[in-house]
Amino acid sequence: MLDRIAKEKLNVILIVDSSKSMGGRRIAEVEGAINEIKDYLIDLQDENSNVDFYITLVTFGTEAKFYNDEKELNVNDFDFNGIKTGGLSNLHLAYQKLEDVLKKVSKGGIMADYGGVAPIIILLTDGHPTKNLYKEELKKLEELPWYRVALKYGIAIELNDSRTLNVLKDFVKNNGDVIECYDSNLLKRIIKIIVLTASQVKSKSTNLDYEQNRNDEIKQLIAEKILDVDGWEW
Repeated sequence: MLDRIAKEKLNVILIVDSSKSMGGRRIAEVEGAINEIKDYLIDLQDENSNVDFYITLVTFGTEAKFYNDEKELNVNDFDFNGIKTGGLSNLHLAYQKLEDVLKKVSKGGIMADYGGVAPIIILLTDGHPTKNLYKEELKKLEELPWYRVALKYGIAIELNDSRTLNVLKDFVKNNGDVIECYDSNLLKRIIKIIVLTASQVKSKSTNLDYEQNRNDEIKQLIAEKILDVDGWEW
């Protein structure tokens, strides 16, 4: 019990576009990745004396929602049954949900008031936001310390749209990367590379703070693995 109390908490936050265009193969690949990530993190948590893993899933279409109305769940309690698609792509509403979770616990969020491990955040979309309101919401996010130190990835799914890429670049800033996934058949592998690589490095660290050099190390490892993804057998 004492060992468990002493553990740090690492949050994996997934922000998934669930608009109409994400239906079919695209959302199926995301769902497959979430299931495999969950199983991997459960095993890693059981083997690890430093970290407990939590998942936050925000979906956004016409509305943005926390999966099962939960801001976070330990991987052992995350009962995933799929994502329904439909509607518009209101990213600004997803940013509002993200702001809710990235506040400190004392202010109604899920992040540690003192110390703690910076979260991993992945934003996935296949198109430009329906409304430009996301710009104002992003400014609010940028005021949060936990947003600024988070390792952030934006994944553009099967598109060639500079507007969407710019949205993702603004989201990750200099503390992450934007990945263009031209074939959704590769999407599951890309999501897994990001979460598994980042989780391994963060959980094995003996210094569980949010140092920039550790995020830089993770970004380099992920970049090297992503280069090989097109050569993988499906």
